[in-house]
Amino acid sequence: MPKPPNGSDRPARGNPMSRVSLVRWTPWLALVAASGSGAALARSPALTVACVAAMTCAAAFLGWFFGEGRRIALHEEIEGRSNELKRALTELEIAEAETVRRLSMAVEFRDEDTGAHIERIGRFSTLLAEQIGMDPEFCERISHAAPLHDVGKVAIPDSILLKPGPLTPQERAIVETHAEEGYRLVRGSSSAILEMAATIALSHQEKWDGTGYPRGLAGESIPIEGRIVALADVFDALTSDRVYRKAFPVEEAVKIMNEQRGRHFDPVLLDAFMEVLARTGADARDQLPLDPVALAESTLETYATALERGDAEIAEGAIATAIEDGISPTTLHGEVIAPALRRVDEMVHAGELDPDRRQLAMGITRRVLATLYRYMLAGSDASRERVLVAGLEGDEHPLELQMMHDQLSAAGYRTILDPHIALSALGPTIESHGPDVVLLGGAAAGSEEELDSAVQDVRAKVGGPPIVLGGAVAGGAVPRDHDGMRVLERIDESVQAVEELLADRVQAASR
Repeated sequence: MPKPPNGSDRPARGNPMSRVSLVRWTPWLALVAASGSGAALARSPALTVACVAAMTCAAAFLGWFFGEGRRIALHEEIEGRSNELKRALTELEIAEAETVRRLSMAVEFRDEDTGAHIERIGRFSTLLAEQIGMDPEFCERISHAAPLHDVGKVAIPDSILLKPGPLTPQERAIVETHAEEGYRLVRGSSSAILEMAATIALSHQEKWDGTGYPRGLAGESIPIEGRIVALADVFDALTSDRVYRKAFPVEEAVKIMNEQRGRHFDPVLLDAFMEVLARTGADARDQLPLDPVALAESTLETYATALERGDAEIAEGAIATAIEDGISPTTLHGEVIAPALRRVDEMVHAGELDPDRRQLAMGITRRVLATLYRYMLAGSDASRERVLVAGLEGDEHPLELQMMHDQLSAAGYRTILDPHIALSALGPTIESHGPDVVLLGGAAAGSEEELDSAVQDVRAKVGGPPIVLGGAVAGGAVPRDHDGMRVLERIDESVQAVEELLADRVQAASR
């Protein structure tokens, strides 16, 4: 069946005179025409009246059909616009939530328990909100807003905030200003998440009996979100190490909180919170298990969309959140960053993205990789074999090679990164560095014969087989003759490939 001119599978919107409508209206048009002719030719008054009545009815039905067609077309147009608006708002909420998460992390970076506290506060607040039957939108919102409960602590000096001992009355008064400071920092936003965060910042230190601060609110005059976060915050504080004391066991923390029933805490919410703890058991503080595949996929979507838009903050936030959720940097390289870069390249080649946006995406990714590299090197000891990571001149995918270099460095290999080697200089470069293994990037398209010649020359003079990275892994060509060398299928196989190659060499030498 041929499609309408607008390319969809249904009649064009706003066109009441479509073929289907015309077929449906034909009998009524014929009746109008016949009635009009009958009225004009009729000799009997009764017949004339009957023809006029029939013509009137037919015209009325024609008008109704026409109006109904217009109504349906308008309804479809409104529905389409509404769906577009919902998609836009969803994307905005995702960006907004990532921004709030990054702000929360910036606050918690001042503490030794970086990131973990805000994750637990958001999780416990959400579980408690669900337990008492709050609607899904409220639960989703509080999961993002609760971590900002202490955002006002950015105004508190470290000498007071991290003091390893009891505070003086003057110091405690300064700490207590964080509720008002946090409220002033995030209030007045058009964001529903930030508006809830402002309410929480101001009210989470209030107590059920009215002895809290900053305003001495009591009972149900304290906003529900503030009462929820108060419970989550105190429980996490009691069960966490502090600079002035060790953490209480969960059982002891529960006992202390129950003693504050009706004083510090809303009795009904406290009972519901205890039900949450009973359900989660002794591992209440542990992060809930996440599906690593789903987590990687959702991170890829967020990161790739951020690169397409040139949004560095969202891109960096997506990677930081994924690290906190337990995704390894190597997995991020292979499952998130490399596929996102390929998606950007595909969009550029299809004309859906301009080259300048690709350069911006590359710049954002360089910063992300630099941050990940520092994280990956923590505790590593470069004491293993030497690996030359060689990029070939003309390679348009240097970041893929950078990721493989970073993985090898984190695994303890002594790495040398030379990202722009001319094919004619490949042999001399390898000889000068004397590596145990060469990890070779792909050559630019059209230089396959030169690559074959250069690799053969290296194997003849140096004797050490390089690892050749081909296809989508490094974005370049593979020598036709790569017998005895390992061709990678994925970026995150680089360490395994080097280890296997070295093992094979040891076995061959021992024969």
